[in-house]
Amino acid sequence: LSGHAAAAPRLAGLAVAADALHVVGAAGWLGSLAVLLFAGVPAAMRLDDRQRGPAVASLVNAFSPTALGFAALVALTGLFAGWLHLGRVDALWGSEYGRLLLLKVGVLGIVALTGAWNWLKVRPALGDDTGTALLRRSAGVEVAIAVVVVAITAVLVATSPPVHEGDVERSAQIRE
Repeated sequence: LSGHAAAAPRLAGLAVAADALHVVGAAGWLGSLAVLLFAGVPAAMRLDDRQRGPAVASLVNAFSPTALGFAALVALTGLFAGWLHLGRVDALWGSEYGRLLLLKVGVLGIVALTGAWNWLKVRPALGDDTGTALLRRSAGVEVAIAVVVVAITAVLVATSPPVHEGDVERSAQIRE
């Protein structure tokens, strides 16, 4: 509730709300994937041979629509924040903040592609131990790449957006 969103030169209240929703979306998507991978699947694998494949499939089928909703929330709130904090399109490649944002979006795109692979290829293959092993590998890759996104985000939130840099420059000019 502080930082870039609260310091936005316009629409600060909406920026704070969108930022909070962005964090909720990311936690809902990637946090629930981590719980599925590190708690749900291992619990299902303790069932007898006939039950574990269907149990994993059931978990994934329950998780997937929620993950898609959270991912959409992340995308929408991220687009809004980018628009608000960049101020102009050329700031994407013309500022440190913009370049970090492009890096984050690029790596997040890999996470999304991995999620799409899980949705389109892995989910339909679930039902036995082979499908579960495939899920563990691909979802593990998705979580590992998501950790990289979180690391990039940690640097991004410590970087001044170009809109704010302009405010600092204008304040300095006014004082002179």
